Amino acid sequence: MEPVRLVDAWQRNDAKVVEDAKAFWRKLQALPANVSVDERARELCAVAYIGDEVVGVSTMALRHSQLVRCRLGFFRCLVSPAHPDRRIGRRLTVYSRRLLSDWSKEHPEEKVLGMAAILEAPGFDRLGKRPRWPLSGLALVGYMPDGKQIRLTWFEHARLD
Repeated sequence: MEPVRLVDAWQRNDAKVVEDAKAFWRKLQALPANVSVDERARELCAVAYIGDEVVGVSTMALRHSQLVRCRLGFFRCLVSPAHPDRRIGRRLTVYSRRLLSDWSKEHPEEKVLGMAAILEAPGFDRLGKRPRWPLSGLALVGYMPDGKQIRLTWFEHARLD
C-alpha cells in the first residue's frame, strides 16, 4: 500500500499544489456556490497525496473569534471518499495544527493563538462524544445554533492579552 504524503501548503503559493487542490475541490464539487476555488485556495494549509493523487486538503481561515476573544485559525478538511480507512482526516488535522502553530510562533504580530474547527461532516457520532481529541488537542468548547460542535486547541506559546 502506497503511503500518504502530507505537503505543507500554508502561505507557500506553490502553483502545482494549488492547482492540484483546485482540481480536487472541483472533482468532488465540494465548495459552496458562493465560494470560488481561487478564494479557498488562498486559505490552503496542507495537501495529502497518495502517489500523484490528491486524497485530502485542509484550509485555514484566520479570523477573530468572539467566543474566546482572540484570533484563531479556523480549520477545514476535505478527504476523498475513495480512501475511508487511511485516517487522512486525522493526519491532516494534526499536521495542519503543527504548521499553523509553528507559523504563529514565527509571526507573533499576527496574534493567532490556536486552531478552531466546526464539525460539519457526518460520521462524527462516536468521535464527537469525546470532549477532547488527544492527537490534535481539539476540545469541545460549545455548539453552533444548528447543533454543530465547535472545537478548539490552543498553541503552547499562546498568551491571552
